[in-house]
Amino acid sequence: MGKGFKLGPIAIGLLMMSGMVQAQDAGTPPADSAPAADSGSSAPAAADSGASTSTGSDSAGAASTDAGGGTAVTDTGPGDASSGGDGSSQGWFQDLDVSFGGFIRPEVAFKTSDKENPNNQRGNPYDTREETITPYLPPNSANTVLGNTLSALVPGLGAIIRNAPDLTTWSSIPLGILAPTDRRPVAPSNNVFNYHVLRGEGELGVRLSNDLKFIARVRAIGDMGQYSSFNWAEFRDMNGGVSGGDPALYGGAPNYFQYRVEGNSHPNPLEWAGANYMVNFPTAILDFNHGPINVRIGEQSIAWGQAIFFRVLDTVDGLDLRRHSILDYAQEEYSDKRVPAPAVRVGYQITDDILADGFVQKFQPTVYGNPETQYNIIPDQFTVHDRYSEFNYSNKLSYGMRFKGNFGQFGWQAMAVRRYNPDGVFRWTQSNVNKGLPTTALNGGLNPLGIAVNASNIANNGGSGKALAGTPFEASPGGVYSANEWFHYAGMVRLDGIQGLNAAVNDFSASTRQVFASPVQNYQQAVDELNTFFVASGGDLRGHIERDYFQETVLGGGLSYVTEGEPGSILDQLIINVEGSYTPSRVYTSPTLGKNFLPQNDWVGALVLEKYYRFSDAFPATYFVLQYMHRTRDDLFGRSLRGYGGTDTYSNDTTSAVPGITNANYVVFAFQQPFPQDIYRVGFATLYDPKGSILVQPGLQYKPNGHWSVDGFYTYINDRLGSNPNNTLLGGLGFANEFTIRIGYQF
Repeated sequence: MGKGFKLGPIAIGLLMMSGMVQAQDAGTPPADSAPAADSGSSAPAAADSGASTSTGSDSAGAASTDAGGGTAVTDTGPGDASSGGDGSSQGWFQDLDVSFGGFIRPEVAFKTSDKENPNNQRGNPYDTREETITPYLPPNSANTVLGNTLSALVPGLGAIIRNAPDLTTWSSIPLGILAPTDRRPVAPSNNVFNYHVLRGEGELGVRLSNDLKFIARVRAIGDMGQYSSFNWAEFRDMNGGVSGGDPALYGGAPNYFQYRVEGNSHPNPLEWAGANYMVNFPTAILDFNHGPINVRIGEQSIAWGQAIFFRVLDTVDGLDLRRHSILDYAQEEYSDKRVPAPAVRVGYQITDDILADGFVQKFQPTVYGNPETQYNIIPDQFTVHDRYSEFNYSNKLSYGMRFKGNFGQFGWQAMAVRRYNPDGVFRWTQSNVNKGLPTTALNGGLNPLGIAVNASNIANNGGSGKALAGTPFEASPGGVYSANEWFHYAGMVRLDGIQGLNAAVNDFSASTRQVFASPVQNYQQAVDELNTFFVASGGDLRGHIERDYFQETVLGGGLSYVTEGEPGSILDQLIINVEGSYTPSRVYTSPTLGKNFLPQNDWVGALVLEKYYRFSDAFPATYFVLQYMHRTRDDLFGRSLRGYGGTDTYSNDTTSAVPGITNANYVVFAFQQPFPQDIYRVGFATLYDPKGSILVQPGLQYKPNGHWSVDGFYTYINDRLGSNPNNTLLGGLGFANEFTIRIGYQF
């Protein structure tokens, strides 16, 4: 398979199954399909449960399209690729059939709140807050100055002296005379639009024979919006600007679409993107169907399970969150979000009631929004180094198998997936920015602390730049400017602000000690050390983190039951589905961002109730779904629950900033009501976290004819139903209240 490719027993079994079934010629092939995102919303698919037909209703790579994609390849005509219906030879392409269709639509989201994304420079709440920042005398200052001086004279002696016990603490000796009163040098903004793109899609279907089809879907998106956004060039005159990170992401205007990793500006196959546009192929496959076997080879997405918001067994693909994050129409599920990848997928209909389905796929990560884009979820005071290509994950494979079937009113499914977790994990990393502390402060005056730290490192290779390059920090603008800002953001992203500081100091102690950093014992000492270094750095420090990936095994199963009751009653034909998954030793980001990640055994379970119910003979049936999810180690976004519960301030002697929570529970309710002739369709979905947040999304679709459709939906997020927004799922997303409209033309 080549260097870096290893197959386990699941993949070997898949390949053996593929070889054995070539001679089979009877039965019904799987009918899984993943519709293209249409120009309007379609009726929700039933949750992928054993109650559905064994061929499944989940995705196998967009073998057909819905109302807004192209016309699916029609499979008509008798015979196979070499003979006609009467058995006479008619050549290779007597069944050739070509179809093409697509849509074009603008998508606009109007902001309905006065909040901006706090993860971006111009949405930072501290842009408007003036603070007095008091530095303190570093407790290891005597040791550090002496050690730095002697290290050039007696190799090895400097490290011994720097690590000697400190005589004071970080809160012992204030340097009030050096305390500046400043605020972040960024003007806040107030956008009208959150999102404004023009999007087009086209799907080509070519039936090469009665068994073989080629299907390709191309998507093109351009961001036409006019935003009050931040440009990194505004920092160029402040201490040399931002020096670390990819200049395409941290050097100019926002880059809306390019997914860039360390050492590779094009990690996604069949995708071409610039700062304001993206063209990609979500699907480009050969689809072979013969008797009980279905084989799909090429660029595709794979969905094992369909549910609103929840992903229990849908573990194969990561998500693309660049365009509209998770804020598209919820009842379209994740059909437009899964990251496609080159794959081989094989389905085999063992009996009329049992389906076997397996895949081998190139590993592709989840794609997060870039810095300064509308739905960026990583505070851009921190520079991210994605190691996907640098650590050779681009050559890794994920693979898995699933069996599903139904027996009368009962259904079941079981799956096993060996994958690299596409979400990745994060930790502190060296900045590698050799830039000393500035000699001027944020207000333009002298910076005595920076001058002193630089002078103490003169004997150590000419200044503090080399030492800082070995720490996770960079003395450049656009970072964190105060301890208050540090703790506010640590809590918001579910991290421990106290022990996170200690991890940054201890994991890079050879360098951090050279610039007077040392671990702290409590919250007050952390505040004083942070403020000291923000003053010494001329106002702020930027942090550097890296994204890494780990392999894991996900085991899952599900049971379903379709009730029988009085015809037309609420309990008749109610689909009850229970799903669960177990992942041993799943690796999470530590709340400290420390070098040691957090492995934990993870259990996830969900209960889904679905029902079509007709209230009136004058209207089509209403679709209802009620869902409940229980998670033991992480939240719906994959964040460790140990990082929950942070706040902006603590008592002085607090030693850990996050108490964490033991489990997470979520409830979803949704319905969709079509009107006669389906000209109008009303939808509603809500996601509720009992710990204090809710997302509510009503919507309306209007389709006057087969070509035009208008969708409008309002997304309302309230993350303040509880006492602490950092203790609930949607905390930090309250800025995303918006009304979205999409006007589509289908051809």
